[in-house]
Amino acid sequence: MRSPGELGARRDAAKQLKVLMPSCFHRLSISDELAGHLDAGNGGDDTALPMALVVNSFGKVWQVEVGRDGGGAFLGPGWPEFVAANGFGVGWFLVLRHEGRGVLTVKAFDLTCCLKESRGLQPSTATRSNRYGSHKPQFIKVLLPDFTEKMLIPPAFVQRYVSEAQQSSKMAIIASQFGKFWPIEVNKDGSGMFLAGGWSQFLAFHGISEGDVMLLRYEGNMVFKMKVFGLNGCQKDLKGRATGTQQNTERQKEAHLCRKHERSSGKEDRRPKDVELIHMPRLQSLATTFCDLIGLVGECTITLKTSMKSTKCWQVGARRYKNYGYLGGKRWKSFCMENKIREGDVCTFHIVEAALWHVVITHNSDRIG
Repeated sequence: MRSPGELGARRDAAKQLKVLMPSCFHRLSISDELAGHLDAGNGGDDTALPMALVVNSFGKVWQVEVGRDGGGAFLGPGWPEFVAANGFGVGWFLVLRHEGRGVLTVKAFDLTCCLKESRGLQPSTATRSNRYGSHKPQFIKVLLPDFTEKMLIPPAFVQRYVSEAQQSSKMAIIASQFGKFWPIEVNKDGSGMFLAGGWSQFLAFHGISEGDVMLLRYEGNMVFKMKVFGLNGCQKDLKGRATGTQQNTERQKEAHLCRKHERSSGKEDRRPKDVELIHMPRLQSLATTFCDLIGLVGECTITLKTSMKSTKCWQVGARRYKNYGYLGGKRWKSFCMENKIREGDVCTFHIVEAALWHVVITHNSDRIG
């Protein structure tokens, strides 16, 4: 079991994105931040030559020296052997991550933009594990001007990992770095599958711009998790661009856990009585803790009412996956339009019964006023 310190080190791990050029086969320049982490992992001994334990996607380890000269820090002796043994090529992307104690993991993406480790694996066996985590199918894309309105999912990736049933999906879900779920419409033409409707808004909200590199990990069922690297090759911190939403998300998690604890001591109804959520366009995400407490499993229909004295109601579709749940579909959109709900408004759901929710809407303009 890892110690709390080791877990903290993993959360704060330094990462860097590199593009392999011919000069990178002899030695690889790395950022001062990454080099500093490697120095610390070697005990910070200035008299000793820093040594990194470089691990490929299969868990095999190479010893590589970390050097410095007038051009900065670099991976030197031992690096050419690592590159040759793994068959890397010019134009490939490498994602380097410091795992602590001088261990450096490397993910390689070939010219198809797919994670090399995953190539050739069947969808059912695409997830492999070693001591440094699970490797699910992943692809990487540079955000070119043509991709700001819609972005092509690499055809090789679709062919290998997206089932025929999922290829007919009209919607994909992207989970950003701070746990927010975004629905993106999927379009298909002769070129392949595209992330289209809502894509430009997604980029703008997260501050993702031309030249940035996006790494998307496939969770199955057209759900992707995202990381973004800037022009300097370092991972971008997108949290500051949505501080209000992030804080609200954290309050949701705390509220869910508190309600679960309070009700677990009772013998009667353990359902949460109210949950406050910031409205999101097209879909309203639901925390897994909340779904567990009300028994939301698979697909179902939830009746929403804005007044318990009125007969007016909306039958809205809900769906639960392993790691998240949501309200969505045309009826959820109708509910939002008829009640003039906009992004940033707060919906407080009072759970009358598992499938009957009383919704109190607080518009953002009212809260500001």
